[in-house]
Amino acid sequence: MGYLRMTRGTWDLDLDGEAGQALVERIAREGVSVFRQQPGFIRYRLMRAGPRTTIAVAEWESEDLGAAGASRFRAWLVTAGIRQHLDMETEAGPILVAGDA
Repeated sequence: MGYLRMTRGTWDLDLDGEAGQALVERIAREGVSVFRQQPGFIRYRLMRAGPRTTIAVAEWESEDLGAAGASRFRAWLVTAGIRQHLDMETEAGPILVAGDA
């Protein structure tokens, strides 16, 4: 049925501020593109859970493809200068129920 990776991000800046908005826009513009280039990628969502907190969910065809794709995205976060502003805690596993299937 698929594989999900969910990451809670804690940022060192306010996402509503100018710098925070610029980082989120960069993820929307460039980071999503990194995901789309990966085999097995299905979808990505980034939710604002608070002024310094996000929840990201990435869906993949399989665990192997998800782990490889997440690794490439995290490498991009470093080179893009975003990772230094972000602590991440990730949970991952197979999808048990999907409302859109």
